[in-house]
Amino acid sequence: MLMKILHVTSDNKPGGIQKAFKSYVAALVPLSEFENFYFTPNYFHTNNDGNNANHIKLSWLQKTLIRRNLLFSVNNFYNQLFNISFVHNGFMCRSIKKYSDNVIGICHNDKPEQFDYADDLICLTPNAVQKAKEIGRCENSIHLLSHYFEPQKKIAHSAKIGQKLTIGAAGRFVEKKGFKTFIDAAARVRKEFPEVEFILAGDGPLSKSLLAFSKSKGNPVRFTGWIDITEFAPSLDIFCLPSLDEPFGYILPEIMQYGVAIVATRTNGPLWICQSIEDALFFEPSNSDEMVDRLKILIQNPKERNKYQQKAKQAVRDERFSKKVFTENLLNIIKLVNKI
Repeated sequence: MLMKILHVTSDNKPGGIQKAFKSYVAALVPLSEFENFYFTPNYFHTNNDGNNANHIKLSWLQKTLIRRNLLFSVNNFYNQLFNISFVHNGFMCRSIKKYSDNVIGICHNDKPEQFDYADDLICLTPNAVQKAKEIGRCENSIHLLSHYFEPQKKIAHSAKIGQKLTIGAAGRFVEKKGFKTFIDAAARVRKEFPEVEFILAGDGPLSKSLLAFSKSKGNPVRFTGWIDITEFAPSLDIFCLPSLDEPFGYILPEIMQYGVAIVATRTNGPLWICQSIEDALFFEPSNSDEMVDRLKILIQNPKERNKYQQKAKQAVRDERFSKKVFTENLLNIIKLVNKI
């Protein structure tokens, strides 16, 4: 009998949770011992190359009722019983538990307490594992599993081709991404180096607020909206990740494969991905002074900038983030949880 695996998310926005969700499905769908189901919003698209995955669409009403712990008999989800459910949103664990022998939460933030109803918890970094232990979760129920990333075999460009030195940031325009700090630092850097260009890619709830803040600073940043990584990354010399809290940061390896120097906050994800101080330059979250200092080091020293560009390209090929290692570790977690 096939083991029934359910993959669950309520997230429909571009970003790390969506990419992680797809990676879990992609890792298990090719394996013949599992029958996979994925339970998502109607407008969520998952690339499925296998034929043993079943899409259970999640409507707006169902999503609302799940938040209130009222999952119900309104579609073919009812009467299903799953061996294991991988749940990417903490608030869904309680409802899904009614239909699954084992609920495994994937903690995409710094709040493991949101997954109290999960039997087991997957954390993305060692620091996140430690925090889960500190709030009293049983050590045997905590698993370290970083997301995987597959670098492109051939990259057309190594860093940017062009005249201006360009510094970029990207992501959803929400408070925790720290883009106000990026804009403030850009304004200060451009007073001393007016030829440097700053780009901010993305969109989100704070779009109008960030545009207004940039205007108040003299418009030091060019906003592009969402832009494909293959167009964005080759245009950059330096990428800045100013997040206040970054559990992993999928954008980092996507950018690093192009040989772009990294300046990032000292948060769990960047410190785990860039394990050596030679892989990236770090600053404290919300500290515009430190960000400016790190950027000026790379702007003023082409040799130093080139060193960090080469280090970034090497670091992203670490075996820790390979699909092979991810799948092996995921299968080990399934065996432990299911007591195979």
